Amino acid sequence: MRPSSISAALAACLALGATACVHASGENTLTGDWHGARTRLHDQGIDLSADYVGEWLRNTTGGTHDATAYADQIHLGAAFDFDTLFGWRGGSLHVDITNRNGHQLDARAGLGTLLETHEIYGAGNVTRLTRFYLEQQLWQGRLDIKAGRMDLNADFYPLSCDFENLSFCGSLPGYITPGWYSWPVSQLGGVIRLNPASAWYIRVGAFDVNPRNADPSQGLKLGTPGRSTGTLVVGEAGWDTALDAGSHALPGSWRIGAWRNSASAPDLLLDVDGAPRVLTGADALQRSSTQGSYALVKQQLTRNVAGGGLTAFGNLIRADSDTDRVDRMVSVGLLYQAPFAARPHDRIGLAWGQNRVSGRAVEAARLANAHGMGPLAVPGSESVLELNYSAEVVPGLSLMPSVQRVRHPGGNPDAGTATVLGLRLAATF
Repeated sequence: MRPSSISAALAACLALGATACVHASGENTLTGDWHGARTRLHDQGIDLSADYVGEWLRNTTGGTHDATAYADQIHLGAAFDFDTLFGWRGGSLHVDITNRNGHQLDARAGLGTLLETHEIYGAGNVTRLTRFYLEQQLWQGRLDIKAGRMDLNADFYPLSCDFENLSFCGSLPGYITPGWYSWPVSQLGGVIRLNPASAWYIRVGAFDVNPRNADPSQGLKLGTPGRSTGTLVVGEAGWDTALDAGSHALPGSWRIGAWRNSASAPDLLLDVDGAPRVLTGADALQRSSTQGSYALVKQQLTRNVAGGGLTAFGNLIRADSDTDRVDRMVSVGLLYQAPFAARPHDRIGLAWGQNRVSGRAVEAARLANAHGMGPLAVPGSESVLELNYSAEVVPGLSLMPSVQRVRHPGGNPDAGTATVLGLRLAATF
């Protein structure tokens, strides 16, 4: 296909909206194969996608008052296989655009949480260029190189969003440390992945740190205006498992990683002279860099007659306690796919997590109280529990009711427990 055909296909996808975009396969979508158009596009090297997620939430306890909020996201994506299009072996272009709208429950209800109960809300009500990068595979896929504009979710900390609480969704380090931007916000960068064997890999990425990446004015811009403040370097090693379960293998994935951001960040406790800032009121001590590490595991444990089964997952993130208010996140959970033989695409989810406030922020609150500047609540940790059930209405459309219990929102031991009811609608076209 000629380059003009690529432009026309992408323009049609973006101009006509979600239902104009198609996937490589019509299975489990609302729009099917489009009388063969989906398959023909794929055979020509073009895969288009569109999906919609809307989340309604209401708190019944906790916060300053009961409130209701709805937020949603429209996502359009396109992938162009250069091998099929031009004979450029191993090359491809990836483009993703997102549009978010709505309101955040946590703000409306005054919940004061560390991590949002409303994961689909964030980064402003704006249309964004979330991904625009080139990818090149070499040596039969053993080496993979990406460069362009992307979110870190594309390569690092690949946790799916099977829950409505942000503690269990997406690239978690990006929610608690500066310079790491999570979907739908993107940043310029590059990633190199080496696959010495099919079961494991090593990946390293470097990304431009610019505070204006998150600005709503960034929109569809490919570059980011303003001065860069540093470089974020992330490394990750991962391996895939296939536990022997007789006639079926049980897949799993294990990941460990670390990051370093060369941009400076203010110390949570100390001022420029090394004294507690809460007592002196002086400017904060600037730390020359920030760093952290993480581990995550997801492993299927059982397989049922409908092809689903029980999967367990766990996550641990340690951020920089000098500069990051939340310096540790831990979560565990269970997903049970196909709980009923007649409903193979339904899923039950149960997860628990804890978000801890840095000891330096705790010490600052204690010092303030000791010197008569309070009373201030001395923060600790916030615990989150979520139970949900995702039910397929028709292929490509699902509803997921949920209930969340957030104990000590914001890490405030006096805040009690918030209860949040939710309903997610997800559609794939």
